[in-house]
Amino acid sequence: MKIPKWAWVLIGVLVCAPIVLFLVGILVGLLFPVASGALRKAEHAHAENTAHNLKNAIDAYATEYREYPLLDPANDVTIDSGHALMDILFGSDTQKEPGGRNLRGITFYTDKAAKPMGEGRFRRGITLDEDGSGELWDPWGNHYRVRLDTNADGKIENPEAPGTHLPESILIWSAGPDADFETWADNVKSW
Repeated sequence: MKIPKWAWVLIGVLVCAPIVLFLVGILVGLLFPVASGALRKAEHAHAENTAHNLKNAIDAYATEYREYPLLDPANDVTIDSGHALMDILFGSDTQKEPGGRNLRGITFYTDKAAKPMGEGRFRRGITLDEDGSGELWDPWGNHYRVRLDTNADGKIENPEAPGTHLPESILIWSAGPDADFETWADNVKSW
């Protein structure tokens, strides 16, 4: 009895399919660490770029208004990229009103819309409310920290090494993937 051609094709597929799947599995296993490493580098680069952009926005505000964008200026203050800072830099409606900190309504900072993570957190960008207020989020769902030299002495205490100072006027950093501002190994910083 002669075996039909289609049967040989079916036998070939049944024999080769597990081998092909095995080889594809090996390739995926080899490429996954490379891809995840590239993703980590991209997130780090995005956070660093955002920190520098935020620093430039604060500097532009200070040039325009001759003061830092703070609701209540104090010596070398540390704030985060939540509403208190970002509403001023976005030129929100409340900051354009009498007593506001951006009466001209200038938008000093723009970015892409952040992606929701759940539980009121977002990642990688800004959230904006209808009145123009909002927040800035790092790639891991946290706000950035900002330290300003409000007493204009030309230095700021280094948050990474308390007791030492840096010759900067604006410092910005992210907690990094571990979301812990106290562990500096993975923090992303502007200095």
